[in-house]
Amino acid sequence: MNNVGQGEVVAVHVWPAQNETPLHVDDITLDWGGVIGDRHHGLVMNSDSRQRPVFPRGTEIRNHRQISLVDVAELRQIAVSLGIDEIAPGVIADNIATRGFDHLTDLAPMTRLVFSSGAVVMTGGENHPCTIAGRLVGDVYGSDHNRFVSAATDLRGITGWVEHPGVIRPGDTVTAIAP
Repeated sequence: MNNVGQGEVVAVHVWPAQNETPLHVDDITLDWGGVIGDRHHGLVMNSDSRQRPVFPRGTEIRNHRQISLVDVAELRQIAVSLGIDEIAPGVIADNIATRGFDHLTDLAPMTRLVFSSGAVVMTGGENHPCTIAGRLVGDVYGSDHNRFVSAATDLRGITGWVEHPGVIRPGDTVTAIAP
């Protein structure tokens, strides 16, 4: 087992399809489709601009973006670039916010994130910044949402999918195991 880092969960969020913004919750439950109740839950998804070289937009593919993770250190760096005091966990639609992975976005795809609860998330790679997250930040902090994509490049966190279901809560430890 090649442990490449350890951190702590500081907040968890769900973004129901009917809500305009993500909700802070006490815990999230992961099943094989991802975070139960989240708009990204499901075994499959429709392809978007990120898969354009391979699939026409709207093609049904495996959902590799079930979960979004960020680290508070990278949120601080984005805030500094935007000239604002902070970006709180959850504002950019992350499901899991951690502390202790100062370079979370740099974790290699296929890294296993093993939570103390027994849940395991397999990482898919960088969660590229988008204008949706930029609008969420702009709505909360009054920043220019058009600047978010450049400010958050290489800092937006990662996506992943469930390798082993479980419940995740703030205070849980998480260990990164290299592929």
